[in-house]
Amino acid sequence: MKTVLAGDLGGTKCRFALVAEDCSIHQVAQVATVRERATFLQQLQQSLAGIRAAVPAGLQPPLAIGVGTAGVILPGGRTIHSAPNLPLDGVALADLLQAEFQLPAVLLNDGRASAWGEFLRGRARGEDPLLCLFFGTGIGIGLMLGGKPYGGGNDAAGEIGHTIFAPGGRRCPCGGAGHFEAYCGGRAITERAAAEIGPPPDRGGWTVGQVVQNGGAAAARILQEAEAAATAMVANLCTLLNPRAVVLGGGVLLGWPALASRLEAATRAACSPPITDRLAFVPSLDGADAILLGAAAATGMLWQR
Repeated sequence: MKTVLAGDLGGTKCRFALVAEDCSIHQVAQVATVRERATFLQQLQQSLAGIRAAVPAGLQPPLAIGVGTAGVILPGGRTIHSAPNLPLDGVALADLLQAEFQLPAVLLNDGRASAWGEFLRGRARGEDPLLCLFFGTGIGIGLMLGGKPYGGGNDAAGEIGHTIFAPGGRRCPCGGAGHFEAYCGGRAITERAAAEIGPPPDRGGWTVGQVVQNGGAAAARILQEAEAAATAMVANLCTLLNPRAVVLGGGVLLGWPALASRLEAATRAACSPPITDRLAFVPSLDGADAILLGAAAATGMLWQR
Protein backbone atom coordinates (compact mmCIF):
# COMPACT_ATOMS: atom_id res chain seq x y z
CA MET A 1 0.00 0.00 0.00
CA LYS A 2 1.36 3.42 -1.00
CA THR A 3 2.37 5.91 1.70
CA VAL A 4 3.68 9.44 2.16
CA LEU A 5 5.34 11.22 5.05
CA ALA A 6 3.15 13.95 6.55
CA GLY A 7 3.81 16.73 9.04
CA ASP A 8 1.74 19.15 11.09
CA LEU A 9 3.73 22.18 12.28
CA GLY A 10 1.89 24.12 14.98
CA GLY A 11 2.72 26.85 17.41
CA THR A 12 2.62 24.52 20.44
CA LYS A 13 3.47 21.09 19.04
CA CYS A 14 4.49 19.38 15.81
CA ARG A 15 3.25 15.95 14.70
CA PHE A 16 4.64 13.67 12.04
CA ALA A 17 3.36 10.38 10.63
CA LEU A 18 3.19 7.94 7.75
CA VAL A 19 -0.13 8.24 5.90
CA ALA A 20 -1.32 5.35 3.75
CA GLU A 21 -3.67 5.43 0.76
CA ASP A 22 -6.51 3.93 2.83
CA CYS A 23 -6.27 7.07 5.05
CA SER A 24 -4.76 5.12 7.91
CA ILE A 25 -2.09 6.92 9.96
CA HIS A 26 1.00 5.15 11.29
CA GLN A 27 4.13 5.78 13.37
CA VAL A 28 2.95 9.11 14.81
CA ALA A 29 5.72 11.18 16.44
CA GLN A 30 5.17 14.40 18.37
CA VAL A 31 7.58 17.06 19.62
CA ALA A 32 7.09 20.37 21.38
CA THR A 33 7.53 23.41 19.15
CA VAL A 34 10.76 25.27 19.87
CA ARG A 35 11.45 28.88 18.85
CA GLU A 36 15.07 28.44 17.77
CA ARG A 37 15.25 27.73 14.03
CA ALA A 38 18.19 25.30 13.90
CA THR A 39 16.78 23.16 16.72
CA PHE A 40 13.31 23.22 15.16
CA LEU A 41 14.61 22.01 11.79
CA GLN A 42 16.75 19.36 13.43
CA GLN A 43 13.77 17.95 15.32
CA LEU A 44 11.68 17.98 12.15
CA GLN A 45 14.28 16.09 10.13
CA GLN A 46 14.97 13.58 12.91
CA SER A 47 11.26 12.85 13.34
CA LEU A 48 10.68 12.25 9.63
CA ALA A 49 13.84 10.16 9.34
CA GLY A 50 12.75 7.97 12.26
CA ILE A 51 9.36 7.32 10.71
CA ARG A 52 10.85 6.60 7.30
CA ALA A 53 13.19 4.03 8.87
CA ALA A 54 10.35 2.14 10.57
CA VAL A 55 7.71 1.58 7.90
CA PRO A 56 5.32 -1.15 9.12
CA ALA A 57 5.02 -4.43 7.24
CA GLY A 58 2.57 -4.30 4.36
CA LEU A 59 3.24 -0.63 3.58
CA GLN A 60 5.50 0.71 0.84
CA PRO A 61 8.25 3.23 1.58
CA PRO A 62 6.98 6.82 1.38
CA LEU A 63 6.72 8.40 -2.05
CA ALA A 64 6.67 12.05 -0.99
CA ILE A 65 6.49 14.50 1.91
CA GLY A 66 3.55 16.79 2.63
CA VAL A 67 3.64 19.35 5.45
CA GLY A 68 0.78 21.40 6.82
CA THR A 69 2.16 24.43 8.58
CA ALA A 70 0.90 27.52 10.31
CA GLY A 71 1.57 30.70 8.35
CA VAL A 72 1.36 32.00 4.80
CA ILE A 73 2.83 29.77 2.09
CA LEU A 74 4.05 31.41 -1.10
CA PRO A 75 2.54 30.17 -4.40
CA GLY A 76 4.01 26.86 -5.46
CA GLY A 77 4.07 25.38 -1.97
CA ARG A 78 7.82 25.75 -1.42
CA THR A 79 8.47 28.62 1.01
CA ILE A 80 6.91 29.91 4.24
CA HIS A 81 6.46 33.64 3.80
CA SER A 82 5.47 34.35 7.39
CA ALA A 83 4.55 32.26 10.42
CA PRO A 84 4.12 34.33 13.62
CA ASN A 85 4.22 31.28 15.92
CA LEU A 86 7.07 29.38 14.20
CA PRO A 87 10.77 30.20 13.59
CA LEU A 88 10.38 29.67 9.84
CA ASP A 89 9.80 33.05 8.18
CA GLY A 90 11.36 32.97 4.71
CA VAL A 91 12.42 29.32 4.94
CA ALA A 92 12.18 27.31 1.69
CA LEU A 93 11.17 24.29 3.73
CA ALA A 94 9.96 22.13 0.83
CA ASP A 95 13.31 22.49 -0.92
CA LEU A 96 15.17 21.72 2.29
CA LEU A 97 13.15 18.53 2.90
CA GLN A 98 13.40 17.46 -0.72
CA ALA A 99 17.18 17.75 -0.61
CA GLU A 100 17.43 15.97 2.74
CA PHE A 101 15.20 12.98 1.90
CA GLN A 102 15.38 12.86 -1.91
CA LEU A 103 11.58 12.83 -2.09
CA PRO A 104 9.15 15.31 -3.66
CA ALA A 105 7.96 17.71 -0.96
CA VAL A 106 5.16 20.26 -0.73
CA LEU A 107 3.90 22.73 1.89
CA LEU A 108 0.29 23.64 2.63
CA ASN A 109 -1.18 26.11 5.08
CA ASP A 110 -2.39 24.12 8.08
CA GLY A 111 -5.91 25.53 7.89
CA ARG A 112 -6.28 24.35 4.30
CA ALA A 113 -4.68 21.02 5.21
CA SER A 114 -7.19 20.60 8.03
CA ALA A 115 -10.11 21.41 5.78
CA TRP A 116 -8.92 18.90 3.17
CA GLY A 117 -8.55 16.18 5.80
CA GLU A 118 -11.98 16.91 7.27
CA PHE A 119 -13.47 16.86 3.78
CA LEU A 120 -11.92 13.44 3.15
CA ARG A 121 -12.61 11.67 6.45
CA GLY A 122 -14.25 13.99 8.98
CA ARG A 123 -17.72 14.25 10.47
CA ALA A 124 -18.75 16.65 7.69
CA ARG A 125 -17.19 14.50 4.99
CA GLY A 126 -18.05 15.69 1.48
CA GLU A 127 -19.96 18.81 2.59
CA ASP A 128 -19.24 21.65 0.19
CA PRO A 129 -18.55 24.49 0.91
CA LEU A 130 -16.94 23.30 4.13
CA LEU A 131 -15.58 25.83 6.63
CA CYS A 132 -13.07 24.62 9.22
CA LEU A 133 -11.98 26.71 12.21
CA PHE A 134 -9.25 25.71 14.63
CA PHE A 135 -8.63 27.65 17.80
CA GLY A 136 -5.09 26.74 18.83
CA THR A 137 -2.03 28.81 19.62
CA GLY A 138 -3.30 30.97 16.77
CA ILE A 139 -6.44 30.68 14.69
CA GLY A 140 -6.49 28.37 11.69
CA ILE A 141 -9.11 28.44 8.97
CA GLY A 142 -9.70 26.36 5.88
CA LEU A 143 -12.39 26.46 3.21
CA MET A 144 -13.15 23.60 0.84
CA LEU A 145 -14.84 24.91 -2.28
CA GLY A 146 -15.64 22.70 -5.26
CA GLY A 147 -13.80 19.82 -3.62
CA LYS A 148 -10.55 21.76 -3.31
CA PRO A 149 -8.99 23.95 -0.61
CA TYR A 150 -9.42 27.63 -1.43
CA GLY A 151 -6.14 29.56 -1.39
CA GLY A 152 -7.00 32.92 -2.95
CA GLY A 153 -5.19 34.86 -5.63
CA ASN A 154 -1.75 34.56 -4.02
CA ASP A 155 -2.30 31.47 -1.86
CA ALA A 156 -2.62 33.72 1.20
CA ALA A 157 -6.38 33.54 1.85
CA GLY A 158 -7.80 32.61 5.22
CA GLU A 159 -5.79 34.57 7.79
CA ILE A 160 -8.98 35.53 9.63
CA GLY A 161 -7.10 35.70 12.93
CA HIS A 162 -5.20 38.70 11.57
CA THR A 163 -8.24 40.72 10.60
CA ILE A 164 -9.40 43.44 12.98
CA PHE A 165 -11.78 42.83 15.86
CA ALA A 166 -11.02 45.94 17.94
CA PRO A 167 -9.35 48.86 16.09
CA GLY A 168 -6.32 49.99 18.07
CA GLY A 169 -6.81 47.12 20.52
CA ARG A 170 -4.54 44.48 21.98
CA ARG A 171 -1.23 43.75 20.27
CA CYS A 172 -1.21 40.54 18.20
CA PRO A 173 1.82 38.20 18.02
CA CYS A 174 2.16 39.28 14.37
CA GLY A 175 2.66 42.89 15.48
CA GLY A 176 -0.74 44.20 14.41
CA ALA A 177 -3.24 45.79 16.78
CA GLY A 178 -6.72 44.58 17.64
CA HIS A 179 -6.66 41.35 15.65
CA PHE A 180 -9.04 38.50 16.48
CA GLU A 181 -6.07 36.31 17.38
CA ALA A 182 -5.02 38.80 20.07
CA TYR A 183 -8.30 38.02 21.87
CA CYS A 184 -9.33 34.43 21.14
CA GLY A 185 -6.08 32.70 20.16
CA GLY A 186 -4.76 30.29 22.78
CA ARG A 187 -1.46 32.12 23.08
CA ALA A 188 -3.24 35.41 23.73
CA ILE A 189 -5.47 33.88 26.41
CA THR A 190 -2.62 32.28 28.33
CA GLU A 191 -0.29 35.28 28.02
CA ARG A 192 -3.04 37.53 29.33
CA ALA A 193 -3.54 35.15 32.24
CA ALA A 194 0.14 35.37 33.14
CA ALA A 195 0.05 39.16 32.98
CA GLU A 196 -3.32 39.80 34.64
CA ILE A 197 -3.77 36.89 37.06
CA GLY A 198 -0.19 36.05 37.99
CA PRO A 199 1.75 32.78 38.22
CA PRO A 200 -0.09 29.62 37.08
CA PRO A 201 -1.25 27.03 39.64
CA ASP A 202 1.69 24.75 38.78
CA ARG A 203 5.27 25.26 37.63
CA GLY A 204 4.39 25.20 33.97
CA GLY A 205 2.78 27.99 31.98
CA TRP A 206 -0.92 28.73 31.96
CA THR A 207 -3.22 26.56 29.85
CA VAL A 208 -6.63 27.60 28.56
CA GLY A 209 -8.21 24.93 30.76
CA GLN A 210 -6.61 26.45 33.84
CA VAL A 211 -7.91 29.90 32.92
CA VAL A 212 -11.41 28.43 32.56
CA GLN A 213 -11.15 26.72 35.94
CA ASN A 214 -9.69 29.77 37.72
CA GLY A 215 -13.02 31.41 38.51
CA GLY A 216 -11.56 34.82 39.34
CA ALA A 217 -12.61 38.19 37.98
CA ALA A 218 -9.54 38.58 35.77
CA ALA A 219 -10.02 35.13 34.23
CA ALA A 220 -13.70 35.89 33.62
CA ARG A 221 -12.80 39.12 31.83
CA ILE A 222 -10.24 37.38 29.61
CA LEU A 223 -12.72 34.66 28.68
CA GLN A 224 -15.57 37.10 28.06
CA GLU A 225 -13.45 39.08 25.62
CA ALA A 226 -12.25 35.89 23.96
CA GLU A 227 -15.82 34.65 23.54
CA ALA A 228 -16.98 38.00 22.14
CA ALA A 229 -14.22 37.90 19.53
CA ALA A 230 -14.70 34.24 18.63
CA THR A 231 -18.49 34.46 18.26
CA ALA A 232 -18.27 37.61 16.13
CA MET A 233 -15.66 35.99 13.92
CA VAL A 234 -17.62 32.79 13.30
CA ALA A 235 -20.90 34.61 12.63
CA ASN A 236 -19.17 36.97 10.20
CA LEU A 237 -17.54 34.08 8.35
CA CYS A 238 -20.81 32.19 8.02
CA THR A 239 -22.61 35.25 6.66
CA LEU A 240 -19.78 35.91 4.21
CA LEU A 241 -19.21 32.34 3.01
CA ASN A 242 -22.57 30.54 3.54
CA PRO A 243 -20.97 27.13 4.23
CA ARG A 244 -22.92 23.86 4.39
CA ALA A 245 -21.03 22.85 7.54
CA VAL A 246 -18.63 24.31 10.08
CA VAL A 247 -15.97 22.12 11.69
CA LEU A 248 -14.68 23.35 15.06
CA GLY A 249 -11.47 22.14 16.66
CA GLY A 250 -8.19 23.05 18.28
CA GLY A 251 -6.59 23.07 21.70
CA VAL A 252 -8.58 26.06 22.98
CA LEU A 253 -11.79 24.06 22.62
CA LEU A 254 -10.23 21.08 24.39
CA GLY A 255 -9.57 23.29 27.41
CA TRP A 256 -12.81 25.24 27.02
CA PRO A 257 -15.36 22.80 25.57
CA ALA A 258 -18.36 25.02 26.36
CA LEU A 259 -17.14 27.52 23.77
CA ALA A 260 -18.16 25.27 20.86
CA SER A 261 -21.87 25.33 21.70
CA ARG A 262 -21.70 29.07 22.34
CA LEU A 263 -20.19 29.64 18.91
CA GLU A 264 -23.03 27.73 17.28
CA ALA A 265 -25.74 29.46 19.32
CA ALA A 266 -24.32 32.92 18.64
CA THR A 267 -24.05 32.21 14.91
CA ARG A 268 -27.64 31.00 14.69
CA ALA A 269 -28.81 34.09 16.60
CA ALA A 270 -26.81 36.56 14.53
CA CYS A 271 -27.19 35.17 11.00
CA SER A 272 -30.21 35.13 8.72
CA PRO A 273 -32.23 31.94 8.01
CA PRO A 274 -30.74 31.40 4.53
CA ILE A 275 -27.35 31.09 6.24
CA THR A 276 -28.37 28.85 9.14
CA ASP A 277 -31.30 26.72 7.89
CA ARG A 278 -29.11 23.89 6.58
CA LEU A 279 -25.95 24.74 8.47
CA ALA A 280 -24.33 21.98 10.56
CA PHE A 281 -21.70 22.42 13.28
CA VAL A 282 -19.52 19.38 13.97
CA PRO A 283 -16.36 18.69 16.01
CA SER A 284 -13.07 18.08 14.23
CA LEU A 285 -11.31 14.77 13.89
CA ASP A 286 -9.54 13.68 17.07
CA GLY A 287 -5.81 14.24 17.53
CA ALA A 288 -5.39 16.82 14.72
CA ASP A 289 -5.22 13.96 12.21
CA ALA A 290 -7.03 16.09 9.63
CA ILE A 291 -3.88 18.17 9.06
CA LEU A 292 -1.83 15.04 8.41
CA LEU A 293 -4.42 13.73 5.95
CA GLY A 294 -4.64 17.07 4.16
CA ALA A 295 -0.86 17.37 3.95
CA ALA A 296 -0.74 13.86 2.49
CA ALA A 297 -3.45 14.79 -0.04
CA ALA A 298 -1.44 17.83 -1.14
CA THR A 299 1.37 15.59 -2.42
CA GLY A 300 -0.95 14.13 -5.07
CA MET A 301 0.61 10.71 -4.55
CA LEU A 302 -2.20 8.90 -2.73
CA TRP A 303 -5.44 10.35 -4.08
CA GLN A 304 -6.31 12.33 -7.19
CA ARG A 305 -6.15 16.05 -6.44
